[in-house]
Amino acid sequence: MAASSSRDDLNNQVLHIIRSMQQEGMVDFRFGMVHGMKETNGPFFFASLLPTFCRDSTETFRELTAALGQTMLNYHDLVELCIKIKGSASCIGACHMADACNEVQRAAERGEDKESLLTALNAAKQVFSAVQEKMDILLQLERRIISHDTAGP
Repeated sequence: MAASSSRDDLNNQVLHIIRSMQQEGMVDFRFGMVHGMKETNGPFFFASLLPTFCRDSTETFRELTAALGQTMLNYHDLVELCIKIKGSASCIGACHMADACNEVQRAAERGEDKESLLTALNAAKQVFSAVQEKMDILLQLERRIISHDTAGP
């Protein structure tokens, strides 16, 4: 019974963090829906999705930063990279991150100077960092839940 209680406590912690992220405007209802998908897609779904999302976003931010480091800016490529991040952020429910990337995209579409683009990109990176920090905590909790589930009676 203690293992079940501990598992319930961990699940409650996860749900509390998700609710607080929603209240902060960091994520929207989709994030809770994605979390709930582990009921139909298996216990590893959410725990494997979070690091994939963070790794892919980190790589795309790295590509955006490199593109802004070029002497001649390719605004089309910048827009495409922003769309890539926005798409994955929107799918997972990271609405604040999608909005911040939208600002970078709009600056690129307007052909703004490098400094303005870097300011927008740094703001988006800060939002991602905050999201990633919460996702890391959720991932740790999810892994503990999974270990409870696979430990058996």
